[in-house]
Amino acid sequence: MCWVGYQYDASPVIVDDSTPPGSDSQDYTPTARPGARLPHLWLPDGASLYDRLGNGLSLLRLRDDGDAGPFVEAAATRGVPLDLLELRGQTLEDLYGPSLLLVRPDQHVAWRGTSVDRRTAGAVIDRVRGL
Repeated sequence: MCWVGYQYDASPVIVDDSTPPGSDSQDYTPTARPGARLPHLWLPDGASLYDRLGNGLSLLRLRDDGDAGPFVEAAATRGVPLDLLELRGQTLEDLYGPSLLLVRPDQHVAWRGTSVDRRTAGAVIDRVRGL
């Protein structure tokens, strides 16, 4: 069974961005805060965003101000599979927030932000892997 609104609050394998967790009510409110399941999105070509997520980590780049390079380099150095999904040109700030989202294979957001340096990106990837 899959609970659409389930969130891993305070999990050791996410990087909390200090946004408040959702309510405990039965009503689902889509959120892309770390620990939450990535809200679904239909892409302009009709494909489901979930179908585009990789088997390893996926990095969503929503706008030009998000530099994906440090994550791509850090993942390659560690031998961690990382798929980069370019979603620029779509207005997704209301749904997803910052310009970069790192998503785990189980479709939960592990980290989100605007940019990081390579060292920080490596630390995020290590944390997501449980190291």
